[in-house]
Amino acid sequence: MGHGQLTMKYMIVGTAGHIDHGKSALVEALTGTNPDRLEEEKRRGITIDLGFAHLDLGGGLHVGFIDVPGHERFVKNMLAGVGGMDLVMLVIAADESIKPQTREHFEIARLLGVGAGLIALTKSDLVDREILELAKLEIQEFVAGSFLDGAPLLPVSAKTGAGLDELRRELARLAAAAAPRPVHLPFRLPIDRSFVMKGFGTVITGTLISGKILKEADVEILPLGRRVRVRGLEVYNQPAEEALAGQRTAVNLGGVEAKEVARGMTLCPSDVFKPSERLDVSLTLLPSSPKLKTRALAHFHCWSSETIAEILLIGGKELRPGEAAYAQLRLREPGLFLPGDRFVIRQFSPLITLGGGVIVDNHPAKHKAGEMGILQTLEVLSRNDPESRLETLVELARETSLAELVARTGWPAEEVLRLAGELRSNGAVRVLGQPANLLVHRSRFQALAAAVVEHLREFHAADPLVEGMSKEDLRGRIGGRQEPPSPLLFNAIIEELARAGKIE
Repeated sequence: MGHGQLTMKYMIVGTAGHIDHGKSALVEALTGTNPDRLEEEKRRGITIDLGFAHLDLGGGLHVGFIDVPGHERFVKNMLAGVGGMDLVMLVIAADESIKPQTREHFEIARLLGVGAGLIALTKSDLVDREILELAKLEIQEFVAGSFLDGAPLLPVSAKTGAGLDELRRELARLAAAAAPRPVHLPFRLPIDRSFVMKGFGTVITGTLISGKILKEADVEILPLGRRVRVRGLEVYNQPAEEALAGQRTAVNLGGVEAKEVARGMTLCPSDVFKPSERLDVSLTLLPSSPKLKTRALAHFHCWSSETIAEILLIGGKELRPGEAAYAQLRLREPGLFLPGDRFVIRQFSPLITLGGGVIVDNHPAKHKAGEMGILQTLEVLSRNDPESRLETLVELARETSLAELVARTGWPAEEVLRLAGELRSNGAVRVLGQPANLLVHRSRFQALAAAVVEHLREFHAADPLVEGMSKEDLRGRIGGRQEPPSPLLFNAIIEELARAGKIE
């Protein structure tokens, strides 16, 4: 890769807005590419599924556009694309102003944590100045107090080209200011398309949300569990040796047929992550949502995936509009999700957006009614305090490893090792083996050590003439109702007690 490419910054801009407000026409006017790729879309003049285009803004800035359908029937397709966006371009027609899907798309962008964007007031050539100013006032009132409060509000016309230069300048300014996607994390590519390309075979596409993919790498598709090879890469229709976070990416895969791969699956490094069937989450209902009762079923959308989730509220039986709570989601179909990922839930019938939130734990245990300490644990896991989060995960797991903690957090192994070293230094966690085969919280280590001493004391009191107890018998007894400690942990406990003179 050349030096100039290393300085490039890649951002994803997602459109949002009501049907027929001119999203696709605006993307085409900006980029020269018609994002509607399906024959039915071109025939009917509406976007049904996700469309894609890209634009070089100069100055090392390159944006990919994800054009989403505006019709309420296709909101699930819209949700498959918007999770990967860095900026939103809210498109509102000047002759119609705010409509139902304007509101729903805007709320979805808020729920997904999009931090910045702009508003394109399309079809401005169709209205007079007075109508245009009224539309501006209504929109400013609509976005007041949100992430789009004070955002650029630009009258444009895809037909005449009016306002497009200013729109490009504002996109460049926002893209330059936005935080880049994390390249240092393990890569994840949520798949939104899978097809066969003649002469190449299986091709999948998606937005690379973290890390980087290298040509010829051995990778994995989850939850399919299939290991495959990267035969080739394309980034914005150009062959590439690597793809970086923030780029729209096409991957030619060997070792899998296109019909085996579906939207919602994820391409990731081999043997790093595990699919989740349960999630602990922080959930917020929209003010417009009906109340939600525990054990309700809803459509769960995260990245490009959609499945059915049973929602078990923690600490309550009902959630009212606008309220927030912790919940456990039990998913009908597993998927690759990590803490910090944002999601949206939608009602079955009528199909409306209920709310959304943030994943707190991607591999939690099943919670029992009235179980103590869950809320406090989730509060710690929700904080932006990696050291405390890692300590809590070690404590919850009883025994864990470096590999398991990478899968639980999505952090690089080097970062987990660094944090584990700090926790070892302050005595919170024991780290055994190299590089970190086993991590155990001090509370469990101390409890097991006390159990060893107590079992040996009882054994010798019952039969003082017997020389000693077999190590394997002792290991099996000290776990109580739980799994006995691993041999590595058990031997570390025995060695420490012997050094301290507490056992012989």
